[in-house]
Amino acid sequence: MTQTALSTQREWNLKVSSLEGGELVDQIQSEMESQLADSEPLTEAWITQYEEDFQRYEQELRHQTPSRSAILKERERQQIEPNAMQCEALSSLERLRADGEHSAIVISATGTGKTYLSAFDVRQCNPRRMLYVAEREQILKNAMASYRKVLGCADDELGSLSGTSKHTDCRYVFAMAQTLSKPDVLERFAADEFEYILIDEAHHVGAERYQRILNHFTEPEFLLGMTATPERTDGYNIYSCFGHNIAYEIRLQRALDEDMLCPFHYYGVAEYHGEDGTRLTADDGNAGQLHYEIGQLASPERVRYIIDKIQTYTPYHQQITGLVFCSRVDEAARLSALFNMQINQQTEQPYRTIALSGDVSAEERERAVQRLEAGELDYIFTVNLFNEGIDIPSLNQIVMLRSTQSSIVFTQQLGRGLRKCKGKESVTVIDFIGNYANNYLIPVALYGNTGDRDVARRNLQRRSIGLSSISFDRIARERVLQALDRTDWSEMKKLGDHYRQLRYELARIPMLTDVYAYDPSLPMTMASKKIGSKGGDYLSFVRSRERSLSGGRNRGDGMAFLDQLEPVNETESAILKMATELLLPGLRPHELVILDELCRFGEERIGDVEKNGDSWRPIEARSEVELAETIARRFPEAYLTAEQMRSALRVLDYSYFTATNRSRFGGTPLIELDDEGRRVQLSEAFCAMLSDNRTFRIFFADTIRCGLMVCREMFERARVGRRVFDRGFLYEQKYKLADVMRLLGWSDEMNGQNVGGYFCHKASGTMPIFVKYANSQYDDRFLGLQEMRYFSKNNRTEDSPEFQWMKYGYGTEAWQEDHFIPLFVMRKEESDEAKYYYVGHIAAVNDLHTITRKTEGDGGATVNLAVANLRLARPLDPELFRHLTGMATS
Repeated sequence: MTQTALSTQREWNLKVSSLEGGELVDQIQSEMESQLADSEPLTEAWITQYEEDFQRYEQELRHQTPSRSAILKERERQQIEPNAMQCEALSSLERLRADGEHSAIVISATGTGKTYLSAFDVRQCNPRRMLYVAEREQILKNAMASYRKVLGCADDELGSLSGTSKHTDCRYVFAMAQTLSKPDVLERFAADEFEYILIDEAHHVGAERYQRILNHFTEPEFLLGMTATPERTDGYNIYSCFGHNIAYEIRLQRALDEDMLCPFHYYGVAEYHGEDGTRLTADDGNAGQLHYEIGQLASPERVRYIIDKIQTYTPYHQQITGLVFCSRVDEAARLSALFNMQINQQTEQPYRTIALSGDVSAEERERAVQRLEAGELDYIFTVNLFNEGIDIPSLNQIVMLRSTQSSIVFTQQLGRGLRKCKGKESVTVIDFIGNYANNYLIPVALYGNTGDRDVARRNLQRRSIGLSSISFDRIARERVLQALDRTDWSEMKKLGDHYRQLRYELARIPMLTDVYAYDPSLPMTMASKKIGSKGGDYLSFVRSRERSLSGGRNRGDGMAFLDQLEPVNETESAILKMATELLLPGLRPHELVILDELCRFGEERIGDVEKNGDSWRPIEARSEVELAETIARRFPEAYLTAEQMRSALRVLDYSYFTATNRSRFGGTPLIELDDEGRRVQLSEAFCAMLSDNRTFRIFFADTIRCGLMVCREMFERARVGRRVFDRGFLYEQKYKLADVMRLLGWSDEMNGQNVGGYFCHKASGTMPIFVKYANSQYDDRFLGLQEMRYFSKNNRTEDSPEFQWMKYGYGTEAWQEDHFIPLFVMRKEESDEAKYYYVGHIAAVNDLHTITRKTEGDGGATVNLAVANLRLARPLDPELFRHLTGMATS
């Protein structure tokens, strides 16, 4: 098969049915007999000949592949021109300078060419003098080589300032931050010594040494920061150092999608268990691996296991150039020694590895990297030494032998191998996954999305990002899924960190639409977060975060936004809660589009100066037909019936809700009919709230806009997955019981306790069934991918009204139209969310009968139950079946 066929084409597997004596069976049997007749028997002689042919092919392949030394020499001679990303970033930097800006930051994934980009920008700026600041001497040497290529300057124009070099009078100075930040060194330079200053790995800029440097050089014509990971855990606002000007941003996922990085093949494999199956597993959370004795971490048995996995996943023709990330320095040293005692089957020679720690000199590190690139070493074992600031283009294998403590560190270590290089087709990443609480960070790092368990789970079903592939063995996959279940996705610290990061980036209060652009899985998690007994809307969340950020160590960031928020009254707060609960999830576009059309909000932000004439005004009333046409135009696939329109209007005029919820949501209708009773308009009271309170208006408008974004994403997900909405419900989407009642178009909301496990709503011809799987007092269970054994409520028989309704007309064509029985299933592990997965509607009811059971407790009392086999219209996907039941399919 060709490379294109394996990497970008599609494979179709069709399952067909045929009678045993059917024509299709005859055709397949004839074809198989023909294939067998033309095949050659598998004999020892054939295998021997195949082995000889393979070895000859391998030699030819290696002869065709340039040697490592030839590749390195060609790389030195290669002419460098800006790629598409660099051209776009250079134009953005030019525009910023033309607008009078004097600083900016570039956020770009490792391997996308940040250093060359900075050299191209220096070339177009042509400064009198330039200062390049970095953490390590090796970074400086690589940067100087890149600048020499791009600028075409003489060697004496470039100088380095480090512990071993003091060339400070050159036009282009490359300085180690630790050396430059010393007071006696800074004194040698005037404040305006350099017209252009560049900070590499700019996420370190909050450190004291960088602050001393920036406080000294106060007058550069331009200050540029570059980083792949601007996120910081210490609360420092690095964006403020660069004027909150993001000249360009391209993260890992987009860089892979746009083929800017070398593809990787990630294999998540189970960590070594030990012969007794108990070693190297940990339930104690974040740092379980650190508690093991060195004899466990670096045993010969574990080394043999690691090597077996490496050999399984390493392309046979690929010369290994690898980094191995360990959990401890002594583990790295011991594993390296044990590896060197083992035979590399690829080369039929012992492995050649070394271990490096932070104690070795820069020269020793550089020599080790040169040996690795030259093919004299197979692996370098380390802990965190090479997380950043190291450039090894030929690196083609990364082995992770430690738990994932941070998605940032994971991305940094993965990024070591993603730089493109001649002769390198892909990077193999082998991640040994133990039983660690932080395993949930693996899909977060690989796919993004940090605010929703189910989004992370669905991401695990994606086997590719661009040309890169991702796979897990069965045990490793289970460990990741268990970690997804255990973690608290709504933990305030996690949400607060995301909010702070986005706030620093934007230099203002981030709205929900900003949060959605940052991470589509976060808006609902943030907005619905309870703060004590209050909260449940995004404005409450923002107030709590701004109070936190206005005190303590964050007070010095110069951004105080709390005073920009006007107070809202109880009714306004309740309306925001309603919008958060019902509209923000984007489960039905009807209410969202109606409000968006009737409100027609302008572009407003908290903190903007309100100009005369900018105040909001409602538009004229719309007929129900006009509103329905607008919904159909904006969401052509929406389930749009007269009943659905009436349902949406009753939600917005609050006549749908129970008395309790009507009061909880503020008791004020959002819409009403005009004086003639024919057209829909905003209610007078709601209009007054929107007009009088700008903060309320902005946050309500933001909730509607974000809800529309979420809704569009749901329809796009259905399109990509080739899923048709089932009377407004999407397969595998999660719904609360209240969502189901509303989306079914019931005229009046019911108390959830009265619905229970199901409710027959004859007026709408619907009977939703809710199953709490493995958590029910009965034995509801799937019999297979398409059938469930279902038990009714107590004291029911096959002749009870709901089952009489279910049987009425059964077997006729009209039954499916008149009987919509959607099935919703809740996972036991997600019972705290009170949400059910929609798995499809019931197409057949078989074996309906009555049984009698003893009740729990003493006395021997009995109850009647109706039992039936419910058959879905379509079978479940095996992945969802496993997720719901915990069982694999055969």
